[in-house]
Amino acid sequence: MQSLRYGAVIGAVAFALGASACGSAGGHPAAAPVASTASTALTSTTQEPKPTTTTLEKPKPFDPTKPIDLGGTPGVTAAEQHRAEKLLRETIVDLRRFTYPADAVAAGYRSIGDALTGDEHYIKWSDVDDGHILDPTRPESLVYENRDGTQKVAAAMYMLPFGSRFTDTPDVGGALTQWHVHQDLCLTDDPNQKTLAGFVSVNGVCAPGTSKAGGMPMLHVWVVPNPCGPFAALEGIGAGQVPAGQTRLCDTAHGEATS
Repeated sequence: MQSLRYGAVIGAVAFALGASACGSAGGHPAAAPVASTASTALTSTTQEPKPTTTTLEKPKPFDPTKPIDLGGTPGVTAAEQHRAEKLLRETIVDLRRFTYPADAVAAGYRSIGDALTGDEHYIKWSDVDDGHILDPTRPESLVYENRDGTQKVAAAMYMLPFGSRFTDTPDVGGALTQWHVHQDLCLTDDPNQKTLAGFVSVNGVCAPGTSKAGGMPMLHVWVVPNPCGPFAALEGIGAGQVPAGQTRLCDTAHGEATS
């Protein structure tokens, strides 16, 4: 088993705000084109400037059936890109054994009953505090969506241990990745099978017998094409909250290719 280690400090962050639920719908604005940069070089004979042009790599839409390439995002270091690609690649492979909800149940995961949002989360609560962080072989949560009339796994949702905060999050991919929390969900207090009991305001209080989902940060990693890219958080009713001062990540540059 392996865990992703803490990486370099996050570089300049460039996030795009999505217009609708990233889990299953498109309609987001296209990413800004990547600019070309020009440089000059001197020839050995004339010593006059000779223009040369270099163009940053154009981002490629994420396709799980093709080699993973998350290049082309300004401010993302080579190390951050490598870590993000590695996590995505390994998650795609390891989630194959959880294709259907029955596979998750057999492995000890239980639904929190949020299918009404369009993205149903199955969580193995004993794994949240097991000491494994960002481990594709032990994802804390699995996300299922209806595709072609059948509910299939669409993402892993990695969760930090109870009591963690945004200040505890490891840098996975810099501007490619974004953690979120859920301070507006009330879950039943059953430690083995918490289920969704309702929604409250971020500063609201849950009804007796229920409590908030918690402030521990979470990170989605999508193994199917997503309009907002492979690390998009949900939007709409199941959105959660991103760090203060940030806009919700919608990486259309690596989002689902449209015809």
